[in-house]
Amino acid sequence: MKKLLTILIIVFVGDALAQVKPVSFKGNSITTDQFGYYYEVGDTEIKKYSIEGELDCSYSNNVLGVIANVDVSNPQKILVYFKDFTKILILDNTLSPTSEIIDLTDLELDETTLVCRSYNDGIWYYDPVHFELIRKSRELITTNTSGNLANLLNKNIQANYLVEYNNKLYLNDITHGILVFDNYGTYLKTLPIVGATAFQVKDKNLIYTNKFGVIESYDFFTLETAKFKPLTYKSSIFVRVENNMIYIVDSENQLFIDKIEE
Repeated sequence: MKKLLTILIIVFVGDALAQVKPVSFKGNSITTDQFGYYYEVGDTEIKKYSIEGELDCSYSNNVLGVIANVDVSNPQKILVYFKDFTKILILDNTLSPTSEIIDLTDLELDETTLVCRSYNDGIWYYDPVHFELIRKSRELITTNTSGNLANLLNKNIQANYLVEYNNKLYLNDITHGILVFDNYGTYLKTLPIVGATAFQVKDKNLIYTNKFGVIESYDFFTLETAKFKPLTYKSSIFVRVENNMIYIVDSENQLFIDKIEE
């Protein structure tokens, strides 16, 4: 696949989305997996769709509270986090539970607000009270911690998004930027991206929608930011790229899926 910046230019030049028919999007957020499936995440339900927009399977739970996050970086072991009751559930590729409910209060992680998958079936947790990242192994044993980030960086951290990609951990702070750590939880740097609520790390780029609804791409190597705003859809809320497809949810809750031309 060509570098992401080039891909986005190819997609957006010449009104590329003009002929794409949008579909109604009813979720609170969207995510995608490496096979091109997209997931519509609601308060208590997850729906998995094929690239053609056909419902593949679904999961719902009215007991554990609102779904706060769904991590499909491993589509065979999908992590679902219920923030209100600080519980985690693992689903398989049919959105069927494969594990018992993990109660974070049993692990002394009841203050956790963010979670994401980690390498070797581990999980990262963020504790906003102690401003600390904590990693536990698949056996739920603590393997790494970041220490108090507020003390380390001399900043009041207000984190709202967490994801691991290619041996790096990314913690989003809408005021200070995106904090980057290695896979041991050691702080490396802060990316100067302010105002994003969610993002996707893809190859050597980070793609996101800024606070003005404009799609942007940040290049890790050149440190350059490119902006894109095609005229064929309303202000963007979410954007994802998988293989040769791009997924855009706009402010009118319409989902556009377009093929990226080589």
